[in-house]
Amino acid sequence: MNKLIVLSALAFVTGAANAGNIINDNVFYGPAKGRFYNIVTPVEFNTKFEQFYAYDEFGYGITDSLTVALKTMASYDSSNNPEFGKWAWNNLSLELDWSVLGQGQQRADIYARIQQLYNTKDGLETVAYNWTLGTHVGRMTEKWTLAGIVELDYIKDDVSRYDSDAWAMTVGLFGQYLIDSSWSLIGKLDFDFDLYEKYYDEMRLMLELGANYNIDATKYIGLYISKDLVRDFEDAPMVFGGKFGIDF
Repeated sequence: MNKLIVLSALAFVTGAANAGNIINDNVFYGPAKGRFYNIVTPVEFNTKFEQFYAYDEFGYGITDSLTVALKTMASYDSSNNPEFGKWAWNNLSLELDWSVLGQGQQRADIYARIQQLYNTKDGLETVAYNWTLGTHVGRMTEKWTLAGIVELDYIKDDVSRYDSDAWAMTVGLFGQYLIDSSWSLIGKLDFDFDLYEKYYDEMRLMLELGANYNIDATKYIGLYISKDLVRDFEDAPMVFGGKFGIDF
């Protein structure tokens, strides 16, 4: 009987490892109704070893298809002229994600996010608000996922001496391949560009590659690297990071 239970559990994880409620870094992941999740990136750094970042994302499943999440980022900048202070709390955002299609292998979701951006160089000051509307549309099987990404951003300053705003867009592709019930590979390519005024320093073509290990269906760890392919290593160094996700 014990062997039967173990084999049944393994079959479930293997067969459903790419299901929507299995946390494994898939863009179509969402917690089941009444469940929480937390994805922590304790460290991300570039090859210049001047800037270090930490991220946290904490979410809750309002329904099986509607998720609310809080996201934040902090940083440490050891360069001679840190833009937001040596130690900084960079932003805080609130996001709603709605899975609008989940029949068979077809998947689609839409999400909306509002973000506060902070300057902590001379105390804590809100410098801007960023509104985002985006969607993921694609296909998810038991072995792989492929999704297109479209995201629209609007940023408006919150500093009395300025009066500026800007629009930008991201289009991209996400891919995930499940090697087995534990290991998966991630690939992401995003093209970021300005629509009105200057949102980014310049156009960016961001490539991210990663590998994840699922401890079980509710926990995973991952490592990733990313690089802006438009700029050279001096202007845009390669970035390394690690993360841990849990659904509970």
